[in-house]
Amino acid sequence: MLNEFISEKCKKNINFDFIFDEVKPITKYGINCKRNAQPFLPGQEKELLIELSKVEAFLNMSKRRELIDILKQIRYIGETLQRAKNNVVLDEVELFEVKKFLVYVERLKKIIDNLKVNTMEKSLRGTLISIYKDLEIKSLPDLYKLLDPADQKMMTFYIYDEYSEKLEKIRNNKKSIEIKIKQIRKNIIEQIQQKYDIKLNLREEVTINKNFVEKINKLNQEENLRVSGENYLSVIYKLKNNNELDTLEKELEDLKTCEDEEELNVRRYLTEKIKETYDDIVENAEKVGKIDFIIAKANCAQKTDSVKPELTDELIIHIKNGRNLKLEDTLKHKKRKYTSISVNLNKKVICITGANMGGKTVSLRMIGQIISAVAYGMFVPCESAKVCLFDHIHISVGDDQSIEKGLSTFGAEIVNLKEALENAGERSLILIDELAGGTNPKEGFAITKAVVQYLKNSNSMSILTTHYDNIAQDKDIQNFQVLGLKLPDDLNSFTCIEEISKYMDYTLVEVENQNFTPKDAINIARIAGIPQEIIEHATRLVTE
Repeated sequence: MLNEFISEKCKKNINFDFIFDEVKPITKYGINCKRNAQPFLPGQEKELLIELSKVEAFLNMSKRRELIDILKQIRYIGETLQRAKNNVVLDEVELFEVKKFLVYVERLKKIIDNLKVNTMEKSLRGTLISIYKDLEIKSLPDLYKLLDPADQKMMTFYIYDEYSEKLEKIRNNKKSIEIKIKQIRKNIIEQIQQKYDIKLNLREEVTINKNFVEKINKLNQEENLRVSGENYLSVIYKLKNNNELDTLEKELEDLKTCEDEEELNVRRYLTEKIKETYDDIVENAEKVGKIDFIIAKANCAQKTDSVKPELTDELIIHIKNGRNLKLEDTLKHKKRKYTSISVNLNKKVICITGANMGGKTVSLRMIGQIISAVAYGMFVPCESAKVCLFDHIHISVGDDQSIEKGLSTFGAEIVNLKEALENAGERSLILIDELAGGTNPKEGFAITKAVVQYLKNSNSMSILTTHYDNIAQDKDIQNFQVLGLKLPDDLNSFTCIEEISKYMDYTLVEVENQNFTPKDAINIARIAGIPQEIIEHATRLVTE
């Protein structure tokens, strides 16, 4: 039996991967939240209602754009936090990352807090629930104050003097010596320039042409200059330190070493404080991910014109004007219209019959998409939906991968069917597309009929598409039929088979006591240009 709600293969076969890809979190926290998202299963209707209510609240909130702008500024600091937890002293860049995270998360918190934190929604069973409880971000003012001791409220970070009296004293001494060194050098430069009528550049250098022999001889004797370079045309002289400057620069170097040591002590202290707050920061980060994921769902709902589903405990699926988003997107790019589908499913087995190219498989996938989306707390692409939750979703179709492994089309179908039937004892949604279509009709009919009777007594809801007649002749089985082709009188007006879609009515209608399925294959073959002799022969055989 499958232990998972839906396999990756099933997600792809029902095109749910296409829908889920439309949920696009901004932050790495949101991406991780989406990656780790778990479906809501039967018995979790209350929790799912809370999730859907959050999506609805963010969808309707006026400051969603502002929230999105804040999320764009929140960077992932997981590695930084882990380094702090492992007692690795953080550098200034990492400390700035933490400070910036705190700033933007606090802004996020203010907007969330301004929502109706105590908003109550009625759950499925009528109890009152708060929908924002698990999104409440914890303020960390003490840690923020540590990272902004000067209370500058700027998006920068520096090892401030306020962290240490010793550090402040070292820096003041450094500043005093730097000023003194600068003044001494300035005085020496002014004296040299005045004495020798030369001009030192910003690098404290002067270049003298070798033709000025007398000046070169004098400069060679100057104790505050040294030769730093020479070529065949000129000599370059540079300012040279005297004993006083050497002493001062040595003192400055010693102070810089002391400053580095004290800054390290400060960074070590701040790292320890971040470590102490590690759990709170991580918890806030997880809430950022949840908020991001929910906003992504709200954005997806808006983009796809999706609605909040209604939940029920009953084994029913009611969908009004549902849309297969992947097919709709494909048709949109081809500038063709998509036909929405409505279904009211209330029995354990449902058969969908109809013509070739009638959209039966599209309807099957649409149902699977919507049920999967509901399970993951998403709004659904339809006008309205009332659905229940399932333990598993499974689809049985011919599998190209299985065929590559050496199985025939029918063999692949049977492998998929076996997996589906293993979960029939639980509340599963089992989707079966053209069962036994890859074997001879007599055996195919027998297998299909037997599977339908077996599933009728299961705990699952099973939806099958089929070409076989007399499959749904049972009061315990719902039968939906695709209306199919409504062809014009002149079939010669068709220029290509792709034009069939213009005359195909994909609407599903519930029928009772119908022992045959519509047959449009011959008409489609005729439109495709199959020789008339073959068409006429096939028509006679069907009639006989």
